[in-house]
Amino acid sequence: MLALTLPDWIDPDNAKTIAAGVGIAAIVLAIVVVRFVQKLVMKLAFTAVLALVALVAWTQRADLADCANTCDCRLLGFDIEIPQDQRPPTCDAEV
Repeated sequence: MLALTLPDWIDPDNAKTIAAGVGIAAIVLAIVVVRFVQKLVMKLAFTAVLALVALVAWTQRADLADCANTCDCRLLGFDIEIPQDQRPPTCDAEV
């Protein structure tokens, strides 16, 4: 199975915050698109894409919240391996 390793600067709580920020940014961009893009078809297309990005970021945020408790981390279908020095105490008990 393919597994990714988190960079040193990120931990599960930090990733959860980043995912929330991406979702909020997508919502803000959707509002900007609706406000400034004139063609109806383009408005709908951009808004749909940004809504999808916000939805994916929000669902991944929930999975990352569980990651800190269960130590079984997946992001967009990929297994994420938390470096040993960044594991929460609950992970160390299982190892």
